[in-house]
Amino acid sequence: MKVKDLVLYQVATDRNYKVGDKIHFGDESNGQEFNCLNLSFNKDGEPLHKLGYDNAKKGIFKNKNLLLDMSKALSNYDFIMREFAIEEVRKRQFPKLPSRFRCMFLSEDEDTCLHNLEGFISRGGGKNLQAIKVKVNGEAHFVKSFGISRLGLSFNEYMKEAVEYWSQDQNSNAETKEILFVGDVEVIEILKEYNN
Repeated sequence: MKVKDLVLYQVATDRNYKVGDKIHFGDESNGQEFNCLNLSFNKDGEPLHKLGYDNAKKGIFKNKNLLLDMSKALSNYDFIMREFAIEEVRKRQFPKLPSRFRCMFLSEDEDTCLHNLEGFISRGGGKNLQAIKVKVNGEAHFVKSFGISRLGLSFNEYMKEAVEYWSQDQNSNAETKEILFVGDVEVIEILKEYNN
């Protein structure tokens, strides 16, 4: 859906925006796809699958930190599966809609944005977080009644979910879960900042 001078909100991670900044989304990666990479290594850069295998050969997981790290890696793989399945369906069946790998993720109202900021802070979602108010001109996809949670599905199952995700009625009165936007953005207010 085309939008002009629409005011929306975002939780910006590690961007350090200033009022008056003008940014274009859609031509380059927004960093989302890179967040899918290198998620299965411990803090020393060792591959968790090898550490887990070596530890399991001993008969028991004695290293609780390793078990926690492996659980996080499995969660990250679920994230990767979901994101790449959603993008694959978009490219095949909905190529005119904004890519999650190139869009700006937005919310409709300030309260939702500030709530999302608190969630990012509690999960350690970045070193520098900002809740910002923006004015946008371009294309927006409103995710209304059907978002895709991380459910531990297979790639093919996530692809089935993605068809419903992309084919949502943009005029629905259902609550907006997220907005995927490509086009021109102007930062008009910094609502709140958090530096870790």
